[in-house]
Amino acid sequence: MGRVTMKSPQKPFAAAEGADGRIANPDGPRELIMIVDDDALVAQLAAHVLTDEGYRVIIAGDGSSALDIYRTLQAQVQLVITDFSMPVMDGFAVFNKLRMINPQAPVILSSGFVKQEKLKDMLTKGLRGFIQKPQTKQKLLHQVRSTLDAIRSEGPEPLL
Repeated sequence: MGRVTMKSPQKPFAAAEGADGRIANPDGPRELIMIVDDDALVAQLAAHVLTDEGYRVIIAGDGSSALDIYRTLQAQVQLVITDFSMPVMDGFAVFNKLRMINPQAPVILSSGFVKQEKLKDMLTKGLRGFIQKPQTKQKLLHQVRSTLDAIRSEGPEPLL
């Protein structure tokens, strides 16, 4: 009888979709989007939707990782989509810290629940949009594209 070998377990979907600082769909023709969400399944599904449409995607599983990735790839990341409810550093803190790194950091908030006062505060500070969870493929793609198009139409920041 032949030797029986066990297949090694497949890499989790997240690894294939831009987790741990790796860019999914690195040769994609569209913009690089960073997804910040502690729920791996939610992040993976959003990444899958975006990569299917040609976007390049990178996932950060928490706020600290998001800040590290953004510091490294700031010139390449055209949009950050962050969850609001995360342990240790919530989406409000992530947004504020990203804006300290880059006052023009384009951020969309995605959440099933957020206090209206926090959302209003973030919007006055430059939050680019809000996607209610659970999100549909169409809503995600529409919000991403319309936000990126709005940023492009505003043009580059004036040099001082």
